[in-house]
Amino acid sequence: MFKPATRPTTLALLDSLVPRLVCRAQALSTTALKRVPAASAARVEDTPIIHSKIRDQIMAQAHNRRKLPATATDKRNALVAQIQRALESRDLVLALQKWQDLETQRQTVPSERDFVLPESSQKALGDLLASQVRRGNTWDEGTTALVVDFALEAAARCSTEALHALMIQHIQDNNPAAVLSLYQRFCKRMESTDSNSEQERFALFNEEFEDQSTLNPGRISLCLVAVAAHAMNDSFRAALDTYLAANIRTRNYRKMQLLQHLKHDPALQQKVSDYIDRLETAAIVSRPTSLSKHIMNLAHPRSAKLLQKLYDEVYDGITGSDPYLAAEESGLSETRVAAMTEVGWTSFQTAFIRSERTDLAAQLWDDLARIGIKPGVSMWTALLDTYADLRDSRQAMLTWNMMLRQDVTPDPLAYRAIIAALFDDNKPQDAIKRFKEYQKIFRKNNTGAALAVYNTVLRGLLRINLFNDANALMTAMVKLGPKPDLVSYNTYIGYYSRQKDFKGLAAIINRMSEDNISGDVVTFSTILSALLQVGKTNAPDIIFNLMHKQGIKPNVATYTSIVDHLMRQQTEEDLAAALQLLDKMEQSESTKPNEVTYTAILSGLYRGQWVSRRRADEVRKDVVSRMRKHRIAFRLPTYHVLIRAAMESSDPEGHKDALALLQEMEMEGFPRTNTTWYIILSGLMQRQRWDLGREIVSKMYKAGHVPTSSLVKLVDEIRSRT
Repeated sequence: MFKPATRPTTLALLDSLVPRLVCRAQALSTTALKRVPAASAARVEDTPIIHSKIRDQIMAQAHNRRKLPATATDKRNALVAQIQRALESRDLVLALQKWQDLETQRQTVPSERDFVLPESSQKALGDLLASQVRRGNTWDEGTTALVVDFALEAAARCSTEALHALMIQHIQDNNPAAVLSLYQRFCKRMESTDSNSEQERFALFNEEFEDQSTLNPGRISLCLVAVAAHAMNDSFRAALDTYLAANIRTRNYRKMQLLQHLKHDPALQQKVSDYIDRLETAAIVSRPTSLSKHIMNLAHPRSAKLLQKLYDEVYDGITGSDPYLAAEESGLSETRVAAMTEVGWTSFQTAFIRSERTDLAAQLWDDLARIGIKPGVSMWTALLDTYADLRDSRQAMLTWNMMLRQDVTPDPLAYRAIIAALFDDNKPQDAIKRFKEYQKIFRKNNTGAALAVYNTVLRGLLRINLFNDANALMTAMVKLGPKPDLVSYNTYIGYYSRQKDFKGLAAIINRMSEDNISGDVVTFSTILSALLQVGKTNAPDIIFNLMHKQGIKPNVATYTSIVDHLMRQQTEEDLAAALQLLDKMEQSESTKPNEVTYTAILSGLYRGQWVSRRRADEVRKDVVSRMRKHRIAFRLPTYHVLIRAAMESSDPEGHKDALALLQEMEMEGFPRTNTTWYIILSGLMQRQRWDLGREIVSKMYKAGHVPTSSLVKLVDEIRSRT
């Protein structure tokens, strides 16, 4: 079906045949190739224009707001002044009465926002109220109602000190019902307040916007007091419902603050401590996707202890003396409030192996047997995939045979995994044997899973240059199914590129065009790299021309995706290709690189040890020079991408690059946000650079930064490593 690989005598065929590949293409990816619109077509507005219009609309609303009458303004200013004088004399009752007058007046004006108590005065009043509550002051019924009303209103406006003090007082008075009543009223007040809309507007223009629990840590404290009230009522399920609804995460810092308020009752103190620990575990278990992601983030030898700690917490929640988790969904009950899934168990298994802790992976299987869980085929498949990634066909076959002995029937994806493991470990005959076995069992070849199996075999055959066998398989796929897809054709493109066979490359591209298969980023970056490797210096022009000839307008996003793909290949040849494409982009106004393009190259350099530090520094300086020339400045997200790439690099000196970037941020006057500190500290923790971690923690606090709960968790972990 396809021409055997031969050395080319010319590259001219590409100029005529490759365009057919893109003649029907509509996109390389979500943001990729766009056809030139017809003259009558409406122009699609880009993101900056949309954001500009939103900003204009918001500002217009502000300017169109009805102006307050002078008498109303005077009255408001007089009331605020009276509140301020009452605060200076520490007359809480008078201050609250004047605040109530201000609230009453606020209901009568066109724009209620203009009648809100200034934030500084609100905080001062809240602090005064909280201090008197802590001293045990009491008031008559009317004043008490006013105290509660102010505390709720202030908390809804991000000043929680007063409400927190009231709730703590009820805890110490052994009145959990009053605590929960206040918390429920607070939640209802939050639903009706318009403060959220302000945050939503702010989010439009701030990429560092975080959720409400992060923006206002005081709300976390209120939730934890409510948890303590549920603990007093022996209702873990209600505590979990409250915790999940608040959508928070908390660790030692806020937990210890709460426990300090409970030292009058050591038994309750311990109970609440246990509740909070369990809630944290139950909350993440109840979100399988988040749990899996968290586990895989810990899948590294440096994080093995943290991974084991998480696993032990989950397993103890299932098998401990007071179980609150279920091993699977069928085990959910009134007391077992969240359940593990097969995805969760599979993630632990994969993470243990990637962390080089096969002993823990084996223990997991023993634990599953102990709690009556029989792993399904997907868990076995994940184990096979893990060994395939490690190119360990011996362990893969042992796993395969054990799976069969357990009476687990392999599905197509399991066959794909074992075939990949055998091919990747240079055992093609065994791989082909499994494939023939698969073909006998699964005769219907039109499913996505079947196509994955066939593509795996194609890749394996072409990787070891069994071209005729691959050709025969491709012919069978065309005639009998599963029909070849883009992955199938990209596999051939990769093969011909490695062979420097441009006639074969042109033939497969021609075939793709006939089959209405459009190329993607992998297709074009592979072709570009192949052309450059044989000295075709005008390779970027060829790629550009292919798109123009078929009426496809190249855009910055398309070429940025190709640049990023090339950098991820981590070879000198692909680096050269990326830089040449960058040169070509810079020559045209319509494709001038943006910050994302340059960041793709810089982060690629930081990402590994595949290029010498001398060469990396040389390219880095060149890219930064280009950015300055084109007046493209780093923004905060750019620094975050580069710092993360440096920290995740296999280069043992990578953390030095990250810290240098942090220093550069400081010199350039960029704010160091929670995200900044989190990336730095988590990276140092992954690298087990506890000494540097403690230095950064000290630097963070000296800078006056108040960390969020997730950041405090990292700080606690780093400080515990003495």
